Amino acid sequence: MVSIDPGLGGVAHRLADLEAVLIPLVPVLEQLQHAQIEQRQVIVNGDLSAMVVVNTRIEETSARIALLEQRRQAIQSELEGELGVHGLRAVLKTARMVPAEDRARLGQLVVQVARVVRDLREQGQNNAALLEAAIGAASRTRQVLERLMGADTTYDPKKARRQQAAMRARASLVAATSVAAGDVLVPNGGTP
Repeated sequence: MVSIDPGLGGVAHRLADLEAVLIPLVPVLEQLQHAQIEQRQVIVNGDLSAMVVVNTRIEETSARIALLEQRRQAIQSELEGELGVHGLRAVLKTARMVPAEDRARLGQLVVQVARVVRDLREQGQNNAALLEAAIGAASRTRQVLERLMGADTTYDPKKARRQQAAMRARASLVAATSVAAGDVLVPNGGTP
C-alpha cells in the first residue's frame, strides 16, 4: 500500500496520493480489459442479450476509471507544476526527496498502467472493427431479405410516407376515373 512518508513535504504527500490512486486503478483497468475480451467473444457469437450485459459492465467500469483518472490527472498537474516538469516519469526522476524504492514502486505502477492502457486501446480498436464488420454483415443480410420480400430497401420515413401517399392518390384517381367514365367495377369480371 501507500508507504511514502507524507512528512517529507508537499511533493511526497502528493506522491503518496498518486500511489493511492494508481493502486486501485490497475485492477479496474484490468477489469475493463477482461470485459473487452468478453465483448469480442460476444460479438463473434452474435449474442445480443449478452452484448447488452457486457456493454453495461464496460460502461460501469469506464465510469470508475474516469473518476480515478480525474483524480490522477489533478495530482499529476500539481506535481508537474511544483517540480516544473511534464509527465509522470519526469516527476519520479525529479522527486529526489522521496526514497528510491518508493520512486521505483511508483514507476512500476506507472509502467503497469501504461501497459494496460495500451492493450485496452488495441483491444478496443479490434473490437470496433469487428463490430463494424458485424453491423455491415447484418445490414447486407437485411437488404437481401428486403429485396426477396419485395420491400423497398431504403429506410427514409419521409420517402416512405410520400410513396404511400402517392399510391393512395393513384388508387383514388383510378377509382374516381373509372366511376366518372361509367365503368363500375364488379368482382370476378362480371357485369353490373
